[in-house]
Parts: sequence; C-alpha cells; structure tokens
Amino acid sequence: MIAESNTIAPSINHALMLARLADVQLPTEPALWPAFIFIGAVLVLAIITFIYLSNRRRQLSSATRPDSNAQQALKRLTIIETAWSNGEIDARETAYRLSTLLRLGLNLSQLNHHCPPSLAYSQQTWQQTLTLFNQLRYQPHATTQPLTRNTFEQLRLWLSASQHANQDKQNV
Repeated sequence: MIAESNTIAPSINHALMLARLADVQLPTEPALWPAFIFIGAVLVLAIITFIYLSNRRRQLSSATRPDSNAQQALKRLTIIETAWSNGEIDARETAYRLSTLLRLGLNLSQLNHHCPPSLAYSQQTWQQTLTLFNQLRYQPHATTQPLTRNTFEQLRLWLSASQHANQDKQNV
C-alpha cells in the first residue's frame, strides 16, 4: 500500500537557498545628476539668451522707430508729390494719402486740429492744412483752394522738424 503524505514534492531546505541568494548583489542605480545638471545649464543659458535678445531688439526698435517713421514718410511724400504732379492721382486721393502720411510720420494716433507740441510754432498753418485736407476728402466737389507745392513743402518741413526733434530726444 502506498503511504499517504501531505507533500507532493520533496521538502526544500529554505535556509540553504537563502544563503545562496545572500551573495547576489543588485546593480547600482544609474547616476542621473550629470544629466540634470546639463539640462539645467542648457535651460539657464537659453533663458539668458532669450532675455538678452529681447532687450536688444527692444533697444534697437525704440532707437530707430521714430526716426524711421519720419524718414519713410519723407520718402513717400516725394512719391505722392510726383504722382499728384503727373496727374496719376487726383486732389482727393492725394489729400487722403497726405493725411495718412502725416499721421504716421509724426507718430500720431489721430489727426485733429490740435497741433502737436513739437510743431507749436505753426499752429495756424496746421489748422489750415487739415481744413484743406478735410474739404478735399469729404466734400464731393471741393470749391476751396486746391493743393499746391507749398502744401507739400509744409508737410516736408513738419516731418523734418519731427525727425530732428526725435533725434534730439534720443541724444539727451
């Protein structure tokens, strides 16, 4: 007869197995601190570069912007005057262009009858010029005085004066 036993497999000596496992050493964890230092250094360098370039761009644009607006307006004034004198554009279109040119060249948000402080010496001429532009732009058949070369010369004078005033402010 077969003897009944509670075990299916032979008994294992656990102490012997544990003694063998005690000699096994786990691998060391990888050193991540050099990677963190490298990534941190790259981020700091990127932030410093971004700040430097932003400040440089802001300084360059603020230093050249008022000047360049007046200079561009003076160049365009010559183009508009040539087109008007050649009959390529009529007085109404010329008045629209000159109004926009004056506003942008003097860095004004809106043209109105209040003369800019830098041009206070020509308050009356300023108001007459804007009245002329408004009549040419908004009346169907303007019965007022037409545009003349003096109008263009006056705008040229104002834009040049504004340009010089901006240069003086930057030099102070």
